[in-house]
Amino acid sequence: MKEIFEQYGSVIIAAVAISALVAIIVMLLATDGVVANSFKNLIDSFFNRAVGTITG
Repeated sequence: MKEIFEQYGSVIIAAVAISALVAIIVMLLATDGVVANSFKNLIDSFFNRAVGTITG
């Protein structure tokens, strides 16, 4: 086991880091994720203000 980590330790660490990064990105970009909700709120706010400006 020690020999495996000596030879492939950096590759294993890189694979775990990349997997974690992909998982975080997928969670953030999910349909009900943080980024999607913030973007939806931004668009809703923009159109509400635009309608208020046009009709007001």
